Amino acid sequence: MSVIQRNFLRLLRGGAFGMKDEPLEPMSEWKWDRLLQLALMHGVGAVVADGIKTYDNDFFLQLSEKQKEHWQRLTEATEKRNRETNICLAEIFDTFNHAHLRPILLKGQGFASLYDHPDHRTGGDIDIYFPFEPQAEKAHAWALEHGTNTDNSDRNTVRYQHHGIKVEHHKNMISLTNKLLNSRLQKIISGETRCCDSAYRLINGTKIEIVPHTLSILVIMVRMARYIINDGISLKQLVDFGMFIRKESDKVDFAKLQKWIDKLRLGRMVNLEAALLVELMKFDKDELPFFNTRYGTDTASITNDIFELNGSHTGEWFFTQGKHVFVTTSNSNAMLWHFRHTAKFFKYYPGEIFTNFFASFARSLSSIEE
Repeated sequence: MSVIQRNFLRLLRGGAFGMKDEPLEPMSEWKWDRLLQLALMHGVGAVVADGIKTYDNDFFLQLSEKQKEHWQRLTEATEKRNRETNICLAEIFDTFNHAHLRPILLKGQGFASLYDHPDHRTGGDIDIYFPFEPQAEKAHAWALEHGTNTDNSDRNTVRYQHHGIKVEHHKNMISLTNKLLNSRLQKIISGETRCCDSAYRLINGTKIEIVPHTLSILVIMVRMARYIINDGISLKQLVDFGMFIRKESDKVDFAKLQKWIDKLRLGRMVNLEAALLVELMKFDKDELPFFNTRYGTDTASITNDIFELNGSHTGEWFFTQGKHVFVTTSNSNAMLWHFRHTAKFFKYYPGEIFTNFFASFARSLSSIEE
């Protein structure tokens, strides 16, 4: 790693987990600007700003007044956006709860509540899952009536904006491209959301149902696997994973979780995710009951991907067809990246990676004009 990357990880650990395990190394003003770009790229700007406060007395924390203002503005913007999101979230859940639609919050603000400074987690959309089809249809109808910029082109998802905040309703919590593994995953999700005790967060004074804890950590693992396969993991996801383990592991049934991991053939991929927590976030192996030392993991290869997220991923290699009959790709470099990426991570989740590659290929072909 470069000095920029090493200092970035130190500040991220400091902001997220209160760690001050290593002193900072000296950097030029240009390198500090590059570190800010890394933080923005991974969606952890305000958390790294907290890390800067943790390292406030470090001799080599040498920021110009202009740079300090950048970090301050970034933090304030993140706080403002989170306040607006929480207000919108509480209003939507109050509406749906009163209508007995049983909305379940996915990721996002539910994870933010685990942070020491919840308003400093960079948010995205409000993602809501509806476990029952009739309730989902009613919620979708409400979105079409009350939302703006509504998109219901996907039969399993409705996207819209409410008070300027992006919201998505989902009929599927998460899915895999491998039909056998996805069938097993959906049975697990269905069983857990229908028969087990619900979990809740209090957000903006409203009681919000979240994914049950043991299922939640499985969904985190699967979502991270999907991102590793398709785009390369972002460090915000890794921090969420670590935060959940630090704050909620006492509520997780790890024996049940291990059975699910085995059933989904997820063992090697989960081990890679755990190894990243050990390598980058300095977790102890004892904190990770699912970490299996018999699996070999190469964290160096995925670490390179983490710091080279540049957009050359599956979303950019859609096929197009011009006036001639030949089909070309929108980004040949992105397509080559995906070939290499698939080969590199094949051993970690072969059943899913194989089908995912062809599913991505099929989606890209669907963009060709008829």
